[in-house]
Amino acid sequence: MTEWGHADWVPVAQFHRALDLRLLTRRLAERGIDHRVSREGDVQVLWISADGPVDEVTELVRALAMQLPAREPLAADPLSQLRRAPVTALFLLLSVLGAALVHWQFSWVHWFTFQDFAFMAPRDLRLGTFADAWAAGQYWRLLTPMFLHFGVFHIAFNGLWLWEFGRRIEAGVGSGHLLMLILVTGATANWGQYYFEGPSLFGGMSGVLYALLGYLWIRHWLAPQPALALPRGIIVFMLVWLLLCLSGIVDLFMRGSIANAAHVSGLLVGMALGALFGLVARQRRG
Repeated sequence: MTEWGHADWVPVAQFHRALDLRLLTRRLAERGIDHRVSREGDVQVLWISADGPVDEVTELVRALAMQLPAREPLAADPLSQLRRAPVTALFLLLSVLGAALVHWQFSWVHWFTFQDFAFMAPRDLRLGTFADAWAAGQYWRLLTPMFLHFGVFHIAFNGLWLWEFGRRIEAGVGSGHLLMLILVTGATANWGQYYFEGPSLFGGMSGVLYALLGYLWIRHWLAPQPALALPRGIIVFMLVWLLLCLSGIVDLFMRGSIANAAHVSGLLVGMALGALFGLVARQRRG
């Protein structure tokens, strides 16, 4: 709670500094709702008086979330965008390096898979177990499969959605928060794929991407924040794509198979984290 003049004020919503809030403040003024906007670093905070209609303002924020324009074109300066999303940029780079490793230096790939493997003959692949790798102190294997990408479509698809989801989270809740989400959900998705499908060669960021999708979807639903808002079409597309993958149709057009267990594990864990942090954020606002 803070004080301007003689009134007490409470925060009801946060926005990235790049968003233009004039549409929102105009609607609030039209309804006669007294409000203020303050800036705290990269965040704009919307305040209303302590006795103001919090529920009404929250609903208005939810309704206008996708209509708030940016103050400046986000695509005008790619380097500036990368500086604003350093964790997203880092994991994009690591994914590209992983794809390059698979393509040009496959003999090293066995060091980065969830369990070790070796070719005993051209068509005789021997897979180890994660228990053996863990006992040998190869703890990095819990995370490194997410950097491996098998083909141009694989890295292009995952890179696009990592950029779309990752920078929203960095803008809305910070780089450290995104790093935590990627590490936790990456390990969970990899373990889920191994546990439910058994030893196999799998890789890619898609388990993490579905986790970030679930996080954004549920957190914004519980505690609306424009920086975290996803267009409904993106959510529908990703869920339909997941169902197509689960049906086995997509496998017919690929050399390998889809890591469906990683996708589902990531989505569920991401939704759970979105619910946790969304409820915390809503309680803080209340």
